[in-house]
Amino acid sequence: MLAFLVAVLAANRKRRHASTRGFGDRTIQWLSTMKLFLLAAVFVTGVTAAYPLIDQNYAAMFVTDSGWLLMAKLMSVCLILGIELQIHFIALPAFARERDLAAVVTQTIQRWIVIEDAKRILRRGVVIESLLALVLIWAGHVVANDHPPNHAVVYDWPYPFRFSIANTWGMGLPDVVLRIWIAIIILMVAGGIALLGQIKHWKPSRRLGLPIALASVSVGVGLQALTVEAYPETYRPTPIPFKAKSIDHGMTLFAENCVPCHGPQAKGDGVLAKTLAKQPVDLLTEPHASMHTPGDLFHWLTNGIPGTGMPAWGERFSVEERWDLVNLVHALSRGYQARIISPRILPNQPYLAPPGFAYTDHDRRLVRLKDFRGEKALLLVLFSWPESHERLNQLRSAYPVLRDHKAEVLAIPLTALTPQESGLIKGLPFPLVGQDAVKIARTYSLFRRTISHPDLMGQGIVPKHMEFLLDRFGYLRARWIPETDGGDWTDIDFLTQQMDQLNQEPEILPPPADYVQETTNDMKMDRMKM
Repeated sequence: MLAFLVAVLAANRKRRHASTRGFGDRTIQWLSTMKLFLLAAVFVTGVTAAYPLIDQNYAAMFVTDSGWLLMAKLMSVCLILGIELQIHFIALPAFARERDLAAVVTQTIQRWIVIEDAKRILRRGVVIESLLALVLIWAGHVVANDHPPNHAVVYDWPYPFRFSIANTWGMGLPDVVLRIWIAIIILMVAGGIALLGQIKHWKPSRRLGLPIALASVSVGVGLQALTVEAYPETYRPTPIPFKAKSIDHGMTLFAENCVPCHGPQAKGDGVLAKTLAKQPVDLLTEPHASMHTPGDLFHWLTNGIPGTGMPAWGERFSVEERWDLVNLVHALSRGYQARIISPRILPNQPYLAPPGFAYTDHDRRLVRLKDFRGEKALLLVLFSWPESHERLNQLRSAYPVLRDHKAEVLAIPLTALTPQESGLIKGLPFPLVGQDAVKIARTYSLFRRTISHPDLMGQGIVPKHMEFLLDRFGYLRARWIPETDGGDWTDIDFLTQQMDQLNQEPEILPPPADYVQETTNDMKMDRMKM
């Protein structure tokens, strides 16, 4: 379209009569304006179309061919738009003023300079935009026929750093905030100098060189402030699902190897903590699971952390065991964040993804926790025998009512049942988990903490009875602990009201992923707990 615009401009300049040339000027201005709108539309639609191809897998943009091509495509559109802005606001007004300048003899030199600059802008714009258009078409063709970045697996990150707004600016660190504002001010100064140079008709080397240099400094200062250390494993996907079985194994490994330094509840208060050069980090109450990627945690488990007492476990633990420990760190963090959950749900605020698991139902079918998604709410009942005898009988009687309210009940013993105890409990109308029940209960006991009973000291105390209410999309929404919450859920009407409220909610967040990954949900949880 730029070539067509130049052709119209050339034809207009050959017109002898001022009236017809005025009509041509308006036509050229209209064509240029229309092109600006079209380019803006192309940019907006391009970004909109590119976003699903990324799907938060931003790391793949910098390590895959399709990611680089996608960025080249968007950058080409930005450069073409910049060229057109220069032509629209600089070159075309110069040609429009040509007649006025020609009538003033004393301004002949100024006229010549302005028109020559406009010609130079047009010639350069035609060449560069044509080349960029070719790049745009080629990149678009390749991207359309290649695997998109969202399907790419970044197994090895090649850079020693990564950018993270959440871990820098989002944490409100004073030095980061200061550097970001400095970068913004430098960028504003660069824009002011560029505008002043255009008004004063400075030489291109001065008009463009200084703003470009300042803009480069601004970008460098800003990006450096948003930089955090990265490792080859930083974006490596977790091969072990976030399941109760994996977390329970991680708890066993932690108890056998990590408690002397990190303490029984991973608060960094073990018996050897004070003997180390640097006290172990608090993995329970500090947001390490959200500040670092799973790959970062895996790297530290494998290679240790220089300058601290954290040893390398790569030779002692298998790859799977190290990922089990990564899952445990995430479970610890989510369990601590769960203390804001109460017997009453927070409407339209799903955020906490609990561990998944599988069990065998009455018909000996293998049922997964995620099989209930999209169908009904789920009430997990973690019980002790005989302490929970009365509550189980109440749920037995209320089970038909709960089913009518699109909810399923699942009973999980906190400790292994003896054959005699199993016989006494036999006959429940809802499923009773047998295999791996203790592992599931042990994992969900991490979600026992409340605001009034944070349970941060010593070995921790697991209540004798706990119940968790999950919505039909897989998020933990409410919790009832009789020892601390009183008799809320013994009122079946109140419990069914909570279930009805959950079943009326639309899908607010997509169902939780099966694997721990770098997401913003953990950061949201950290803000909600404050």
